[in-house]
Amino acid sequence: MVETTNGSGSNAAYQDRVPDDAASIKASTDLNDQKARFSAEIAALATAVQGGDLTRRMKADYADPDLSRSAAILNELIVSIGDNLSDFNDAMAALAHGDLHGGMRDKHRGAFGQLQKNFNLALVTIRAVLGERGSDQFADKATRFRRMLAGFRSNGVAVEIRVSDEDSRAIPSPPHDLWLKLADALDGFSA
Repeated sequence: MVETTNGSGSNAAYQDRVPDDAASIKASTDLNDQKARFSAEIAALATAVQGGDLTRRMKADYADPDLSRSAAILNELIVSIGDNLSDFNDAMAALAHGDLHGGMRDKHRGAFGQLQKNFNLALVTIRAVLGERGSDQFADKATRFRRMLAGFRSNGVAVEIRVSDEDSRAIPSPPHDLWLKLADALDGFSA
C-alpha cells in the first residue's frame, strides 16, 4: 500500500487508526516493520541472485498475507530459474564430456524454451556435420582432453582458459601448453 495524503491532510494508511488506541498504533507499526523486513529480504535476495547464488530464499512468515504470498512467489521464481539453469548446465556438461546424443528436456517455456530449442538444434547440427563416426571420434577426443585436464589439476596446476583480446599475445604457460596438447590430440581429426 502506498501512503498518500488526501485533501484533508490525513494519511490514507492511518485513516482507521484511533489516535490514542495502542493496539491500532502497534498494528500499523508492526506492518511497517514487516514491510521494512520484506524490503530488506528482497534486497538480500536480489544481491544473492545477481551474484549467482540461487539457493537463497525469503522467509514467508509474515502476518500480512500479501507479503507472505509475495515472498512465496519470489521463492518459486528463484527455484524455477535455478531448475532451468541446472538443466542447461547438465546439458552443457554432457556436451563438454563428448556426449552429442544428450540435450535439454522438452519442458522449458519462454526465454528458457528458446535456449532449449537453440541448444538442441546446435547438437543436431553438430551431429549432422560430424556424422556418426565423427561423433564417436569427438567423444573420444573429449574424453582424452578431460583426462589431460585432470592430470594438470592433480599436479596442483591451476588451469584457467580465458578469451583473448586483440592486444593479447600467447604467453607460454600451463594453459598454453594444454592448448598445444589439445591441438596435438585433435590433429588428424576430420569428419
